Amino acid sequence: MSKDRPPGSSPRSHDARPSGADRSCARVSDLLDDFLTRGDAAESGGSDPDDPSPARIPPGGDRSRIPLGEDRSKISLGEIMDTLGDRAFGALLLILSIPNVLPVPGLSTATGVPMILLGAQMAAGRHSPWLPRRMLAASFDRKAFLGVIRRARPWAERVERHLRPRLPAMAGPTAERLLGLAVVVLAVILSLPIVFGNQPPALAIALIALGLMESDGVFVSAGLVAGLLAIAIVAAVLLGLGQAAVAVAQQLIG
Repeated sequence: MSKDRPPGSSPRSHDARPSGADRSCARVSDLLDDFLTRGDAAESGGSDPDDPSPARIPPGGDRSRIPLGEDRSKISLGEIMDTLGDRAFGALLLILSIPNVLPVPGLSTATGVPMILLGAQMAAGRHSPWLPRRMLAASFDRKAFLGVIRRARPWAERVERHLRPRLPAMAGPTAERLLGLAVVVLAVILSLPIVFGNQPPALAIALIALGLMESDGVFVSAGLVAGLLAIAIVAAVLLGLGQAAVAVAQQLIG
């Protein structure tokens, strides 16, 4: 293990660059457990006994940390990033995609727009995620958000049994840039107010995120295939809505 690799990251002998996958949690279930523990502690006003400063400032240069504030019934994007700490793109994309895979109404745009920016940063080769202060201040119901993460926890245990480093070219630094473009396209679709249009792209992003976290090119490939299916599904829905609108207009005019 390289001494420069942060604790809890996945080993990647083919790439010494501190990429998003390198700073991710080694186990998906551990990531969710840690996130839930810190989220619940913040709601109750407590703190993690193993970490005297649970709301750590994530890497990202001059970005100011968003404080929790007095309304602990809400969780902000800033708090989510602070809770994830030095974990990078894969972990953040996974946390933001889960509420759309196990849908929480009203969160598709609130989580989709940040993922567009995160995907663009991946495509640009940025090593750590950054969001503007105004976007970090966006918040949603804490119980609903943590509740859906808690629901995802058993599924994470099942999925991680199949995660392992393989097909490294699909999860390496060059691939991450291309995957960033895919995330941008999928996140744009996710953000649109399309009936039944949120879950397919969210699932695709979640699979890509899992693959990045564990350097598993098979999961990345599955995410790309799911992404193509998501685009096809959304295109079919839009085509159907367009045809219905034309038919209604013809009846009104005729």
